[in-house]
Amino acid sequence: MREDDENRELGREIRNEAQKLARDHRVENVQFIGCDVSLDGYYIEVKYQTDEKDLDLGPVQDGLERAYDTRVVLRQFRFIERSADAAGCDTCGLPLCCATWSGARSMGPVNVRLAKQQGVTPNEKIMGCCGEVKCCMRYEHDVYKEFKERAPYKNSVVRLGEREGKVVDYSMVKDSVFVRFGPTRADQELIPLGRLARDNPGVMPADTEEWELPGPSQQPDS
Repeated sequence: MREDDENRELGREIRNEAQKLARDHRVENVQFIGCDVSLDGYYIEVKYQTDEKDLDLGPVQDGLERAYDTRVVLRQFRFIERSADAAGCDTCGLPLCCATWSGARSMGPVNVRLAKQQGVTPNEKIMGCCGEVKCCMRYEHDVYKEFKERAPYKNSVVRLGEREGKVVDYSMVKDSVFVRFGPTRADQELIPLGRLARDNPGVMPADTEEWELPGPSQQPDS
């Protein structure tokens, strides 16, 4: 415990020294927020936050290595990493994706555009503890994208037997679309893609067993 306390105190000292070196070398818009020191003291990781894309922290790293005679690594820490370190549960009741699965941070950017592409109106419910769009929106994005490639476009006209209607919404979970066959909302029906595939070229159900094949009288002669 005593060694842990000493390393913790050393970490605070190194973080303050890093901030001082940044000021001395006129490196702006950077904040050093944490420092981890290995038990043997020969490895130091300094965490920082910045909005700058091209930031030269070489002078800070060199200054720290000279001052403490050890290997120093500077690692950028975004809000998502801070949330992961703090851990906790999200509004779904499950532990934060970023805290339990490192892959959540390597899937690529998560932004409001992804939510719009999934038909979700941007609101506070889709924002995570880090202040960014929830990781699950990115995790599910490829599934929505694949569904849209198989489904008819919104506002397009589809046929179902003798009827024609307009696609007004999606239900990816049920592999279906909402089709309005009349002027009112009461004329709206949830139609599986398997039922639409026969009369609408390009529409593909996720499960081929749900594909509604033509009746015996409509099958071509073998």
